Amino acid sequence: MAYEVITYEDVAVFNYVLPEKKEKEQVEREMTLVWEDSLEKFFEAYGSEKPYKITTFDMERQKNKFIADIEDKNDAIIDEVDEEISRKMKFSFDYTSPTYED
Repeated sequence: MAYEVITYEDVAVFNYVLPEKKEKEQVEREMTLVWEDSLEKFFEAYGSEKPYKITTFDMERQKNKFIADIEDKNDAIIDEVDEEISRKMKFSFDYTSPTYED
């Protein structure tokens, strides 16, 4: 029995409001997402033009690890965006701490 995983790329938009500006701002990141339904349902949702990839595995364990790896990468992206927004909230602009070389 083969195990298939459908993945696709999409842009996730993270909205936030700086306290002194009161207008919504956005941070966008491209992420790989797992489609958990059938390919037919994917076409219903996105049409046949949206690129996708089907990855096939021999064992369910391999499939589960593949999905977990994608989720870990997405969690890292979310953490990175959260940190970026936190810096903007703290300093009212995109602040990065200086690095020093000896």
